Amino acid sequence: MKPLRATLAGIAATVFVLLAAYAGADHPPKPAPAFTERMKIEGRVPWGEYDEHRDCWALVGDTSYITCRDGFETTS
Repeated sequence: MKPLRATLAGIAATVFVLLAAYAGADHPPKPAPAFTERMKIEGRVPWGEYDEHRDCWALVGDTSYITCRDGFETTS
């Protein structure tokens, strides 16, 4: 009886590992890019300090959309 139980446990473990691999459990999701990387990807240019907010970036165009690391957003 014990060999049968061990065999069934081995089969169950194999099925579990195969299903986990199929579902992508062995590949964790990539972390979100950091603030500076995200701003570069979006095509923004660094503006430094703006209205007493540090590390601000702007999407320059007819209207410049300014976003700062602390969450401050405005237009110029």
